[in-house]
Formats: sequence, structure tokens, C-alpha cells
Amino acid sequence: YLTHMGHYVIMSHNNRKENMQNETFHITYFARKHKKFITRKGQYNKPDGTEGKSFVSKNGNPCLVYWDLDADGWRMATGEAKIRI
Repeated sequence: YLTHMGHYVIMSHNNRKENMQNETFHITYFARKHKKFITRKGQYNKPDGTEGKSFVSKNGNPCLVYWDLDADGWRMATGEAKIRI
């Protein structure tokens, strides 16, 4: 669902998957590895067409596997995240 100021939460991606596949976006979420909030430029699919995915983990956390355009690799955002298109 759309929240204020054009942000989306991860759970909304299942509904928007068809529209997001080739759109670039900025995603912000808490990265446990870095122990802080990070923002990355990404897209749902890898440029070669390999699909990203969104799902709910066995612990009930929303997850989004997306292609990080800056690092040229897959990343997974877990928990609440905000996306700007």
C-alpha cells in the first residue's frame, strides 16, 4: 500500500510486481550487517531478466530480494523498508 510521501512498504510489492520489474527505485531499510539504515538504488529484476522476489520469512518478516544497481548484485531487504520510485 502507498504510505505518505510516495513510499511503499515491502508487503505491497506482491501487488505491484508486474509494474516494478524494470523500474528503478531507491530502497531504505535497516541493514543488520551495517547496524544502520541504508539506502540503495535497485530494481526488482536483474538486468538479464532473472526475477527478484518478495516473500514472508518463516519468522513472519517481509523480505525483498532485489538487484542492487550500484553494487551489481543481489541484496535482500528484511523487515520494514521504504521504496521511492
